[in-house]
Amino acid sequence: MKINPQVVVDGLINQITAAVLTTPEVEELLQRGKKDKFNRAGHQLLGALPDGPTRLDFICEITFQAEKQRSSFLVKVLGQASHDSSHWNITQIYGVEVDPLDREGTGFQA
Repeated sequence: MKINPQVVVDGLINQITAAVLTTPEVEELLQRGKKDKFNRAGHQLLGALPDGPTRLDFICEITFQAEKQRSSFLVKVLGQASHDSSHWNITQIYGVEVDPLDREGTGFQA
């Protein structure tokens, strides 16, 4: 089975997003956002390294947009996915790095 990293990450983006939203780095930033609701505005695969036919290490970026403040932030995610008998799953999230994109007047200063 040949791995298409873009297809794998696209198919797992909801799982990746859910995992990222519970990390301490993102939870801290959300708390500073005064309970504003954040939506995923986009994602991009930055790189991937297949490890055999059933495992994929990846790095991607997810952009989140706040509804009320119109601020946004970028999250880089380093993780691993694996394929079992029927589908891909997130195996592990190794690292999360948050970069506020709106650095002035948003409450998300770095």
